[in-house]
Amino acid sequence: MQRNVRQLATEQYDILVIGGGITGSCIAHDAALRGLSVALVEKNDFGACTSSASSKLLHGGIRYLPKAQFHKVRESAREQMIFQHLAPHLTRWLPFLIPTDKSALTKGKAAMKVAMLVYGLCCAGLSSLIRDPGKQPPPREFLSSAEVLKKIPMLSAIEKLTGAQILLESHMHSSERMTLAFVKTAVKNGAHVANYVQAGQLLVEGKRVAGVRAKDCLNGEEFSIRARIVINSAGPYSQALNETVPGLRLHHKLTGFSRGVHLVTRQLEPNYAMALTTRKKTEGFITRGGRHFFILPWRGCSLIGTTNVPLTGKLDDIRVTKKDVEDFLLDINEALPSVRLTPTDVRYAFTGIYPIIAREIKPDTYQGTGEFQIVDHGRKDGIDGIVTALGAKFTTARNVARQAVDLVADKLGGNIADGRTVETQLLEGRIDDIAGFTADCLEHYSSLLPESSILHLMRNYGSMTEELIGLGKKQNMLAKICPDRETLEIEIDYGVRHEMAVTLEDIIFRRTGLGTIGYPGDEAVARCAALMAEVLGWDEPEKKRQIVMVQRRYDSWQG
Repeated sequence: MQRNVRQLATEQYDILVIGGGITGSCIAHDAALRGLSVALVEKNDFGACTSSASSKLLHGGIRYLPKAQFHKVRESAREQMIFQHLAPHLTRWLPFLIPTDKSALTKGKAAMKVAMLVYGLCCAGLSSLIRDPGKQPPPREFLSSAEVLKKIPMLSAIEKLTGAQILLESHMHSSERMTLAFVKTAVKNGAHVANYVQAGQLLVEGKRVAGVRAKDCLNGEEFSIRARIVINSAGPYSQALNETVPGLRLHHKLTGFSRGVHLVTRQLEPNYAMALTTRKKTEGFITRGGRHFFILPWRGCSLIGTTNVPLTGKLDDIRVTKKDVEDFLLDINEALPSVRLTPTDVRYAFTGIYPIIAREIKPDTYQGTGEFQIVDHGRKDGIDGIVTALGAKFTTARNVARQAVDLVADKLGGNIADGRTVETQLLEGRIDDIAGFTADCLEHYSSLLPESSILHLMRNYGSMTEELIGLGKKQNMLAKICPDRETLEIEIDYGVRHEMAVTLEDIIFRRTGLGTIGYPGDEAVARCAALMAEVLGWDEPEKKRQIVMVQRRYDSWQG
């Protein structure tokens, strides 16, 4: 996967996708798989913004039960199964423990069992979408209060505890690499993609959008990209991009944005994820009390999210503040006093934004709709050649992409193939037997690497593990970047040469995830910069600038 910006300016495409988050990446993948000529541009790195700032969950849709949105429950549960098939190396089934107690009827054991019955009916038959028996979800079960406290003593803080429901949710090892996997598969099928290319003014010819005026953010050069159809999937920036053409509107105008803050802390519980309530409000016909937050075991840490903080600044200037961390820690410690988390327990913190369409923005209430928008502006606004696809969450991105490309295929006409993204595994996910693949890798490479390093590579690169180890052996780059992390030197080289990483942040936070479980140390960061400099030709001032940019990711919330 090579960055070739000049190529984008010399061809006319069937589809130009603007936005390289999970929605845009899925659109490019779907369209390329159908044989359409596709270009994709992203103003930052692929999946660098909203798509990376999540709990890494592919939700099964249970959150929609309180609103009686049963169709959305099934939609989410279906997509959850599909992701397990598409990328078996990046997904796992994570047991979620949801406590019940006697404090309210809706939080009791009976209400939970009714909810699980309804949920089971909504999800009936969907497990057949997973072909590998080793990827099937384990059965759900209900634990007594005694069993709960034996497994997780810290839940003794819950008054009148009556037990807990165990619900299986799908969790990603890396949402960043999941997004990248869709991009890489699109490229394999002929798409032309580039990160750090900003879409500016939409090009209009008469009553039709014919492309976009773009800028290479790395050198400042401006150029035009032309396409028969432009798909605006720029997420929170979608509305602003449409406003470059008078008359382009969304179905539901965005009224604001909210930030969701996540913390990565010392590990509180290694085996189970927990869904706990706060005093913050949530919307629904039937609720279990306040808005939930999750504590998830992830890469030897606990990933805790999320908050709801209305955005008051600019979209390009979002960051986690010291106050964000302190406020969230208060919520966590109030729910679980025994954990006694302090700012020193926080290894990393990140935030993303989600759009709001509510007329009144409430700072103490979660108002995410979960509703996506696909707008044919030819029909709605009389301006053809452009479709807006505004996703709502990671889980349903593939389905949003399918619907968007179906619409575009009808507009383009001709003999265009139907979508095949349900059954076609991603480039790195072409593994039919995950258990057998794991055993083979451990057997074949045990003389080169420890088991932990082999498993690390498998979780990140899937079927490309053999290629990566082969390159590492050939280039003598199978050493760890630092002793307490699994990232290997070859991953840095591979990320630059084959995965379009052009900044140190791309490598440390997205291609490898080295820095997402805490600052890896000055020596490790400097080593990554040195390895990138060998490929990209950075001089000493540029290496120092790149290192400073990485360090700033930690400085904002550490005060």
